Amino acid sequence: MLEIRYYVKQILNFPTLSVDLQTLSLDAMWFDALLTKRKENLTPIFEKPIDSLTNINSNLNIKATHAILAYVLFDPDSKIPEIDIKKLRTYLLETIPTLCALVNPYTEWMKDAERAEELVRSLFHTLDLLPANETKSYFEDRFRSIDSRERIRILEQTKMAQERAKEILRQMKQKEEEEAASKYNRE
Repeated sequence: MLEIRYYVKQILNFPTLSVDLQTLSLDAMWFDALLTKRKENLTPIFEKPIDSLTNINSNLNIKATHAILAYVLFDPDSKIPEIDIKKLRTYLLETIPTLCALVNPYTEWMKDAERAEELVRSLFHTLDLLPANETKSYFEDRFRSIDSRERIRILEQTKMAQERAKEILRQMKQKEEEEAASKYNRE
């Protein structure tokens, strides 16, 4: 494995103009990418043709993100070792749609170095890959600090805590008003 900077740079330099997203077949792209990596006969990566999944195939953000990931994973100079195809499939079908809903449009992956790093780290996290010169704990800490899903979760928790605090204040104020009214009526 190389340092994370290499893979981030790959995403930032993704040749967007070389990919026609309208006609791109994700099944063919992943099949070819894995074939070049393994140099053996493969069965299709997906149990069901991914091109038939309209929620993925019709979403250009998801298709582009697939193309970016294939570009990073199967770069001949990337030094990425053998990957678990089952984990990759789950990542592509479940995690990528969620990430693409948060980071939209896909060009954000290529314009923002932190978003590019997030994409690489989320992929490596799923595939249990560790970039050069990083410990597992450093990798995990850095990933959590830039993960959009984690950021959204923290924001939602903060919002819920603020709403609880507001409700408690409202109840305290109401109780004070009721006590004041009761005291006024007795006098």
